[in-house]
Amino acid sequence: MIKKIVVASFILSTLSACGGGGGSQPTVQFSTLSVLSNGDGIARGVTSSGEEALIYSPLIVDVVSSANSASSSDIANVSASDFPVTSVNGNARIRTGTMTSDGITINVTAVENIGTTDAAVVFLGTEAGYNDVIMVTGSTYSNPPTGSHTYSGTQMTTSSNGSAPGAIGSFSMTADFGQETFSYNGSSGGISVSGSGVLDTANGRYATSGLSVNNGSTNYSGTMHGLLHGNGAQATSGVFHTSGSSPAYTGSFVGSR
Repeated sequence: MIKKIVVASFILSTLSACGGGGGSQPTVQFSTLSVLSNGDGIARGVTSSGEEALIYSPLIVDVVSSANSASSSDIANVSASDFPVTSVNGNARIRTGTMTSDGITINVTAVENIGTTDAAVVFLGTEAGYNDVIMVTGSTYSNPPTGSHTYSGTQMTTSSNGSAPGAIGSFSMTADFGQETFSYNGSSGGISVSGSGVLDTANGRYATSGLSVNNGSTNYSGTMHGLLHGNGAQATSGVFHTSGSSPAYTGSFVGSR
């Protein structure tokens, strides 16, 4: 079932690697944030040492259950930088490779924005007929700034059951730490994405269920979840999907201020 144990193990190992080296690996607890009727959805993972990740995956409930029951000490320490840079697209540094777990090999694509090393997006290939897994993660959020700040970076959108990362473009987001609000605008492959909502400055998180995703004259509603990363909230990353029984588009972004 979507190699769910492999997926869960990779998520755990990638998230555990974010904190840097040495000592025992932190434990990770995942919780489901949204579930669509086809089983796709978004979950958040939080380590005992403070790193966070967001994951969009098919069979999200099963993946979260597997991840929470797995032992992080039994898996390899994997991070986006383990994969070689194979191309650069605008400000996006793209790394590709494979990983093998339990005798199963899957394709991995990692995308970093050239402006930051505090966050990255990782895509895991799944069987035909399923959306690929998307995970965003980065360094621990601390010491939020004051006032309003603008983040910019790389946005990716993938059509239903297409191969991630799909179309690569750009985004801009304004985060007002005083008013605790955010406003997002991005475009990739002719798909425009916009939304606004509440900024959780205490935890470095933001979300909206009022996302607007447009492809020409076709408009979709959607959901977005995002994270802030690093000392002073220097970087951001997030995932989004359109609404409906099966999302027309999924996507992600990574950037810095």
